[in-house]
This record gives sequence, C-alpha cells and structure tokens, in this order.
Amino acid sequence: AELETMVAITKSRTIVLACALLVGILGTCPETAYAARKAFRHFHDAARPIPRPPYTDYASMARWLTHMNDWGVIATTSAQTGLPWTNSVDLSDGPVCNSTGRLFFYLTTMDETASDALKNPLVSFTVTEASVGPGGCGQTDAEDPTCAKLTVLGSLAPVPPSEASYAVDLLASRHPAIKSWPANHGFKPYELTIQSLNLLDFYGGMKHVQVDDYFSADLTC
Repeated sequence: AELETMVAITKSRTIVLACALLVGILGTCPETAYAARKAFRHFHDAARPIPRPPYTDYASMARWLTHMNDWGVIATTSAQTGLPWTNSVDLSDGPVCNSTGRLFFYLTTMDETASDALKNPLVSFTVTEASVGPGGCGQTDAEDPTCAKLTVLGSLAPVPPSEASYAVDLLASRHPAIKSWPANHGFKPYELTIQSLNLLDFYGGMKHVQVDDYFSADLTC
C-alpha cells in the first residue's frame, strides 16, 4: 500500500511538472484542457441526438463530424486566378439520425465553387466540432486539437440524373429553404467523392482515416 501511494504521488507530481512545462511552451496543458472538455461534453451530449464518439475511434469521429455538421468550408482552385478559393457551403449526408456518409451540396455555377469544380474537380472540404450545436467546443479554442476537425479530399461533381432527386431530398431534410431557391439560378445537387479523410481530434498530430472504415462506422441515435 505504501508503494502504491508513493507511485500515485510521483505520478501526480510528474503530471503537475509536465503541465507547468507545457503551459510555459504552449500556454495550455493537455491533461487539464482535456479534463475540462470531457466535463463539457458530458453536459452537452445529452442534448445531441448522437453522442460524440471517443477520440480514439477515428472512423466514427470522422463520420460524426460530417453528419452533425450542416455546413462546412470547401476549397477549390480558382478558374480565374489559379489560386485557392474557399467558400462556406451547406452540407447534408442525410436526415438527422439517418447518416449515409455521402457528402452532398446544393450549388450553382453562378457561384465560384461549382464553376471552379467544372474546370478542376479536386477539392478539400473541412468541418469542425466548433460548429456542432449546442455549444460546439465550449470554452476550448477552435484551433485546439481536442476540438475535432476533419478535412476531406476528393472530387466534386454534379450528381447523376438517376440520383438527383434522392440527393435533393437528403439536402432538403437539413436545409428546407433550398426548395424555394430561384429555379432560374441553375442549382443542382453535387457530391464530393471521398478520396482521403484527415482527422485531428487530440494531441499528437493528424490521423488518416480509411474511406472503407468511415463508411462502415455505425452512428445511431
């Protein structure tokens, strides 16, 4: 018992010293920051239809981020300048609690995103836990690694006519306003065909999620 007590005291002192060092270098301590995030999540997960997965379950975390967000930031290569161009866009992978994992958008070539994609379909798309309601990441800074974020790389193209109605229904389930958008603006459903998934949800660097694992992840309400 005495040995266990000494080990516990040594461990506590080590954590305190490590935190003090990290605060001096980073301005924060992962041990303390993550404990605060866990307490915050416990409170807000009760109000979310699907609780946040453990940070070690990378495929489920990636799938949770795409399903729980209804918008994100997409980056194309500008057809006009050749430089990166970003835009905020509506997102749907299906009605709440009915995730497909497929990433659908409602776009028009009157906007740069769709017109750029027609010239160069390779894009990146980012979603973050900070924009998941209610509360996002609370008092944790959006750039902190424990405030999860996912960047998807792939090819953006119009949905084939055979699936267009299906895609619009999925989009309207999360964005009913699209039904009243002007018909003469040429809005169409687009899908981002996923090539790679890049997740940061904890300290230690980005994790690469296999596409098959992402689609196999089980999200239930």
